Amino acid sequence: MILGSQVRDPRAPDLQLLRPGVVLDAALLASIRKRGVSQVWVEDDLTRDLDAALAPELSAARLEVYARLRDDLSSMSRRTLSVASVQSYRQAVMGLVVQAISSKKYAAMTDSLFDSDGLATHSSNVAYLSLICGLHLEGYVVSEQRRLSHEQARDMAVLGMAGLMHDLGKARLRGPASDTHEIHLEGDVGPDGYREHGWLGHRMLSETRVPARVAHAALNHHQRFDGHGWPDLTRSSGGRVNGPLAGHRIHIFARIVCAANVLDNLMRDASGSRRPPVAALHAFASSRFDGWFDPVVRRAMLLRIPPYAIGTEVTLSDGRRCVVMSPNPERPCRPVVRVLAGASGERPRETMNVDLADEAVEKRGVAITHSLGEDVSAYVYDVPAAPHTVLMQDKRGDERAQNRSAAA
Repeated sequence: MILGSQVRDPRAPDLQLLRPGVVLDAALLASIRKRGVSQVWVEDDLTRDLDAALAPELSAARLEVYARLRDDLSSMSRRTLSVASVQSYRQAVMGLVVQAISSKKYAAMTDSLFDSDGLATHSSNVAYLSLICGLHLEGYVVSEQRRLSHEQARDMAVLGMAGLMHDLGKARLRGPASDTHEIHLEGDVGPDGYREHGWLGHRMLSETRVPARVAHAALNHHQRFDGHGWPDLTRSSGGRVNGPLAGHRIHIFARIVCAANVLDNLMRDASGSRRPPVAALHAFASSRFDGWFDPVVRRAMLLRIPPYAIGTEVTLSDGRRCVVMSPNPERPCRPVVRVLAGASGERPRETMNVDLADEAVEKRGVAITHSLGEDVSAYVYDVPAAPHTVLMQDKRGDERAQNRSAAA
């Protein structure tokens, strides 16, 4: 097979291992597998129309955000966050916003660029997921910030900054506390110092010129919509808040970052092993997290982040080998696929697409059982119905978009 896209080192995403056009052989595959590469994009005559799904400009913008934060984190524990660094992050995030908008069709692809572990990787992923959600919910995001002008409220670069900076306080922690994620805790407290990272990040950001919404998200990204999150703000608020925040008292950016933070953490199990995106989304949609998130935000994440990225090789229950062509947002586990090989391995003579959400296909019991060689049959989930408020907000957002188009 011929490599269709560059391969980067999962442990150092800015290091390119292979260029497009390389002929793959057993030795190369064994080498990159040892480095943790779990999937590659290969050329195929049946899928040439998917080349645009690579979205190289979007991947480059994500890489730029990651690299700028990674280069600063090592020294963050010894010095304060500089204004120059903040401006550098904002510039990188603005580039990511532009590319996410221009690559909207493919912007929710969960590619393997950021499979590596560490704070810079996690923070970059949360920034990206937050932006994808925020862009999808622009009308809702604007309406939840009534004290700001329309232009200020729809500045998604600030939301991206909030996602990127949400765990900044962990740069000041040592030992297990710096690597701990709430969803993997057996108890509610965590290692010594872990629950201080929100306060530490808030303090670091408050000393710079970042918008207050960014510092607020760093402090409150573990608040839950049902009021059972943390930190307790009674003392720090002078009694204006009794306990943790709840519902719409949590800023919309903190609500979005909270969901993005959990979803990215679900991409790995407690041991650090990578999980298929469909497994993470299945868990995210499960009753375990009922009450954690704003239901509007939770639904948006499930609509915009596909369990099977475009171009992913899957196997159907009837034995056919296929590639995902386009998502079905309302039925995420039933995308449109293209047949690459029949049950007995024969190549089709002509292009054949199958909509797994089609009633006739579903009645025959045809569904995805394997993705990239892993059994994913246990991870089927549904997107919750939209609350009435979501429908109203989406309608107003559509009207605003039409007005902007008319003005242009």
